Amino acid sequence: MSGFFYFHSAVKEQRIELPECTIIARADGILHIAYTDIFLHLEDSKRIFRETRSFSPWEKAPLFLSGTGFTNQDKASRDFNGSPEVLKHCSAIAFHSPSLAQKILANFFIKMMRPSVPTRFFTTEEDAINWLKNYL
Repeated sequence: MSGFFYFHSAVKEQRIELPECTIIARADGILHIAYTDIFLHLEDSKRIFRETRSFSPWEKAPLFLSGTGFTNQDKASRDFNGSPEVLKHCSAIAFHSPSLAQKILANFFIKMMRPSVPTRFFTTEEDAINWLKNYL
């Protein structure tokens, strides 16, 4: 199964709480990372990635990134999160935030990093989830 996403309908929603975020393996096959107001450094991003990989029931899944406030990261963290090591586990990435500042940062990330997987910013959670379902 390695390298492919297999959704099994018996998977129930699971979550893990970290200081920087909540990681949710949704029952619909989408992996959701809900960030707190935080500035991420490389070690934070690596820890979140390790926790996500050990927690996720899927080798590859659509990724829903959300935050209610202001989340940002340093260049080393951005480079790590846009690396092949991380992106090989994502079939698509959707950013969501009601914040204009977050929209600017997400669009900056998309333009600068040019992720190798489909990546978009959404102003509503519903639109983001509907788009991600195309990548299950």
